[in-house]
Amino acid sequence: MIRIVFITIIIVSSLVACNKAKEEVIDLKDIIAESDRYKEVDEIVEVNDAIIDSAQLVLQSFSENGIDANSLSVVKKSLFPDRFGPEHTNKYLLENELDTIRYFNWKYTDSSKTVNAFFNWMDNFGKKRKSLFIGEEKNLQKEPFLLFVGDTSLIFIEAKESLNRKEWESFLKFKGYPGDWNYILQQGKWGKVKWD
Repeated sequence: MIRIVFITIIIVSSLVACNKAKEEVIDLKDIIAESDRYKEVDEIVEVNDAIIDSAQLVLQSFSENGIDANSLSVVKKSLFPDRFGPEHTNKYLLENELDTIRYFNWKYTDSSKTVNAFFNWMDNFGKKRKSLFIGEEKNLQKEPFLLFVGDTSLIFIEAKESLNRKEWESFLKFKGYPGDWNYILQQGKWGKVKWD
């Protein structure tokens, strides 16, 4: 008898739970009236053709902050750090009368991804996939480069002739990087990598 009552209670409870009334969905507009200062309409903004050319704005940002460049183009080529799922990248080719500079910036979601990308890159650096140990001073490539390694950023700058480290540190500081880099690697043309 107790079993029959227990089974009946379970069946009735199941039926009641399955037959819940549908929840009513309330629109926010029903609760809050439209403000006189803010209307719920799609605003159309006219954009000037000069503003559309974002490459010019980026070039201007470089030029205004000590990096001499006459032209800028976006680089589509992937490098080794792209394999580690950066959250955001900037890849530019800057040209002036004296040199051509490649600027690559990878931003990762956390420091573990950054460290993973950096150390794997040091095991497979450049076209010849050379390996470099921490603190090791050896030639990785003929072109000069700077590599800044932060908590969530890798910034690689390469030129054909030469790079001024102080100019680039100043530029990166202007862009909001604190300057307390985990590693800075610098190599002159045909030189050896120096670690800081």
